[in-house]
Amino acid sequence: MTEAQDDRERTALPVAAVIFDFDGIIVDSIQPDLLACSALYREYGHGELPVEWWAREVCGQPASYERLFDRLLAAREGARHPDRTRLRQRLDELWNVYFTDEHVRLMPVVRETLASLHAAGLPLAIASASPLRWVERWLRHYELTQWFTTVVTSDDVTDRKPDPAVYLEALRRLGVPAQASVAFEDSLSGIAAARAAGMTVVAVPTSATRFLDHSTAHAVLDDLSAVSPKWLAKVRRTAC
Repeated sequence: MTEAQDDRERTALPVAAVIFDFDGIIVDSIQPDLLACSALYREYGHGELPVEWWAREVCGQPASYERLFDRLLAAREGARHPDRTRLRQRLDELWNVYFTDEHVRLMPVVRETLASLHAAGLPLAIASASPLRWVERWLRHYELTQWFTTVVTSDDVTDRKPDPAVYLEALRRLGVPAQASVAFEDSLSGIAAARAAGMTVVAVPTSATRFLDHSTAHAVLDDLSAVSPKWLAKVRRTAC
């Protein structure tokens, strides 16, 4: 299909489904992750973790924590330092400290948005790079499971974002064309994945990543408060 044909099909089709990333869109696990990585950096690095570097190189990126470990190991070259296994163990310990009910909070107006779109008859799905046990944990905790027709996670696909596999699988399960679907993402790799799947993409950056360039998305929002079926139809048309 040519780009012009894709645009014509996108214009002709009504919005058929909405697919959400999970971390940073449904729940704020980004800030707790930053807190854990920052604590690790203070223990084994030199001073404070550079947040801009973390947002660009670690947050939502493939092999992201290996990059963090590479930076820590390089910073301590020539001095006594832990190996990669110990860094991973310590990060796991810190995640247990910060990935709690107190820190992993529901993003603003998520309940209202899901209820509104569901009431309009739109199938909703999740396409997450996280494992299913993580996603299900917080869907149950915040009582959101009933809103989603399907949940696709890293357990279901081989390749992680920015590869489009997780979005393509969600579209397959929903039985809807990419050109008639809208994705919500917070990370650059997620935006790239949804774009590669052929979807209209809305970026909703978190406070930790807001300064990055999200212009590859078709629209950028501060939160989900503007989202409605009418708004989705408008943004999909203007994306063409």
